[in-house]
Amino acid sequence: MRIRSHAPWMYLGMAAAGTITLAMMGVFVYLMRQQGRDVWFLYVFLTPFILAGALLAYFGGRFLLRRVLYGSWLLDVPGTGGEIGRAFDVTLFPSRTRVPSGELTFHLRCIRIVRRTGVGSSGGSADIKTLWETTWELNSGPIQPNRGLPLSLPMPATGEPTNMDRRTGSGTQWQLNVVIPTRDFEDQAVFDLPVRA
Repeated sequence: MRIRSHAPWMYLGMAAAGTITLAMMGVFVYLMRQQGRDVWFLYVFLTPFILAGALLAYFGGRFLLRRVLYGSWLLDVPGTGGEIGRAFDVTLFPSRTRVPSGELTFHLRCIRIVRRTGVGSSGGSADIKTLWETTWELNSGPIQPNRGLPLSLPMPATGEPTNMDRRTGSGTQWQLNVVIPTRDFEDQAVFDLPVRA
């Protein structure tokens, strides 16, 4: 099974939210000027919204443009995923040839996410606790889309398997974060891994 890095969706959301915010503020300013109500304190009130929209649109659009120019990452996972206590062999594939300018950094962690709901808590809040983590580096030459980069992920002798409740968004999740330095920028990919007991 091939797992796509989920980072682009976050930046797509940022770009969309920023564009929508700027469009709404533009319509508001246009209507305000049409009715002759363009007084200075309304512009002071709108300034934070315009700045937030511009920042979201800029950073989201910049990352998406980078994805279009340089491609994305896939992780090939054999069978049904990894197993606690055994090395987990996977292959990292770029959509275009990448030439790292330094060591690749890998960060594997197991986290427990508990979504808070109910009286007195905001709808999007969550407690995230790291149950286990490890980091290592690896030298690599050019990474080809047809061959990829084989990796052996170290798994702990004991631990919890992947167990996410899709309805609530709570549970245990294994994540692999890959940082690939290139000549122009530092690329990053995040993968949610299936791990069984």
